[in-house]
Parts: sequence; structure tokens; C-alpha cells
Amino acid sequence: MIDIVSDKTFHFNRLEIDLHPDVYDPSEDSFLLLEALQIAPREVVLEIGTGCGLIALESAHYGAHVVCTDINPFAVRLTRNNIQKNKHFLIGSIEVRKGDLFTVIKKEELFDIILFNPPYLPTSEKEKVDRWFDMATDGGKDGLAVTKRFLKDVQKYLSSNGRAYFVFSSLSDRSKLEEYLKKETLRYEVVLSSRFHDESLDIYCVYS
Repeated sequence: MIDIVSDKTFHFNRLEIDLHPDVYDPSEDSFLLLEALQIAPREVVLEIGTGCGLIALESAHYGAHVVCTDINPFAVRLTRNNIQKNKHFLIGSIEVRKGDLFTVIKKEELFDIILFNPPYLPTSEKEKVDRWFDMATDGGKDGLAVTKRFLKDVQKYLSSNGRAYFVFSSLSDRSKLEEYLKKETLRYEVVLSSRFHDESLDIYCVYS
């Protein structure tokens, strides 16, 4: 049994979100991704790597029907707790699934919007420190390992006019990312950028 004891709580708009030491806290990348989103009521949304559930909850708050996933069992339990805590503010719906990337999505499921804040820090073996922390931040040697896995399958799950948003860090190699996007024949653009300390963060949008 996973013991979920809130480490701290923060407020975003009308939502009250509990956090947990084994789950990635919302940070600049999370809020930049939220800023880039334009979600309409009744749109069907998939969020991969939901963490504490903030983005999924905010999407449902505006009336979207959301499926959110995470490989971290602490994140899954925490998100379910946060859904219960905020259910009176939710106009849409949320379903939480435990799994890696698209492994818990059915072949016939299609989404208007897919969201992913991937692990994007270039990480060597000797830099790894903790299983759950590494899972949220470790992008492999070039920072793009998980992002590439996401991009390989994302188009299969987009509706005919769907779009997918993901976070990219300047700590990774942009030319490698865009070479891979072209290899997968994905249409894309950068829709929002911001600089934080020693890196720039971009929100890429991929279109079906």
C-alpha cells in the first residue's frame, strides 16, 4: 500500500493541490505549458506524466474530458486524491491510469489535445540520484530519449484536428529534436518560449 502524506499544498486559480516528496512539483515548465494551452469545453485531453495532476485538473476545470497517466505510483495516488479534493470545481471529467507513455491508451482512443512535460535533462549514469526523481527528469544522455519515444507514437492518438504540446529545454540539442520531428513527418511549431536561469524552455505544438 502506498502511503500518501501531503508534503505541502499550493493554490492555483481555485484549485488546492497537495504535493508529495516522491512526485515532481509543478515548476516553470509546468506553468509555461499551462500558459500555452487553449482548451475548449468538451475537448478530449490526454496528459502523459501528470505528476500531482495540476494540468489535468485545470483542463477539467474548464470543461475538458481528461485521461491522465503516470508511471509513478505515488503520482497516480496523489492525483486521485487531488481530484477528490477539487471535484466541486471540475466541470469536465478526469480518469487516471498508471503506465508508461501510451501503453495504457487503447488503440481506438483519439484525443483533441495531448500534453507532455517530458524528462528532458541530459543525464549520465553517475548523475542519477533517486528512482522517482530520475524518472521525472532523466532525458538520457542527450535529454531527448523520452521525448523521442513520445513523438514516435503521438500521431496515432490525435484526432483529425488534434494537436500535441510538449516541453523542450535548451539544455538539449534543438537540431537533433527537429531532425527527429522531420523524420517522423510531424508538422510542428514553437508556440511559447521563456528563459529561466541558465536555460530556455519552449513549448512545441505538433499537429495531426
